Amino acid sequence: MTVFEGSARDACRGFPANVNVSAALSLAGIGVDRTRVTIVADPTIQHNIHEIEIVGEFGRLETTIENAPSPGNPKTSRIAALSAVALLANLTTRLKIGT
Repeated sequence: MTVFEGSARDACRGFPANVNVSAALSLAGIGVDRTRVTIVADPTIQHNIHEIEIVGEFGRLETTIENAPSPGNPKTSRIAALSAVALLANLTTRLKIGT
């Protein structure tokens, strides 16, 4: 069931706990007013799914991410915690490999 369709700005206002990926993509891309977001509720799935489509002069890019829930907090994804740990580790190291 589609529970929301609209701009990333409106998605962030209406669903602040569920649209961090939409917010980040809109800020890195074409902005919160031009980025379109659809939020779907499906009781049959076990993972949080992000389907991302980017269209531009370069062509089209599509990707899908299925996040496993965090064992300690099923309201967030396991990858969110791992990303936070990686960020903190990168802040405290002198040697950086890659980007």
